[in-house]
Amino acid sequence: MSESIFTKIINREIPGHVVYEDDHCVAILDKFPAVTGQSLVIPKKEIDYAFDLDDDTYIHLFQIAKKIGKASDKAFNAERTCLVVEGFDVPHVHIKIFPMQDTKRALGEIMPAGKEESDEVLAVVSTQLIAAIDDLD
Repeated sequence: MSESIFTKIINREIPGHVVYEDDHCVAILDKFPAVTGQSLVIPKKEIDYAFDLDDDTYIHLFQIAKKIGKASDKAFNAERTCLVVEGFDVPHVHIKIFPMQDTKRALGEIMPAGKEESDEVLAVVSTQLIAAIDDLD
């Protein structure tokens, strides 16, 4: 099986905007965000199906998703930050974090991926989110 795009980002084989990393997972900005600050929490182990994750990794992913969600609230003045567990487009479990500035818009309206964002914009957004993550510690 070939490596997923996420594994290639984790291994620094291709660029990504990493906003958080520990021994078990990374959080990166989504290159195709539907909303500003959309990020992904991804286990370093390349597992295709969320329910195949070992319990410790599963719990840890959600702990980090909570941390990234709270940082997203702060960094992007979100009314509410939503999350979705995915594994369809990329065969590597990931949690998508959506900081919603307008909760009148249903998450289902924005779920298809947005347009590709420039690295310049993602660099600014990642700086905002990293600062908010650091403030939580």
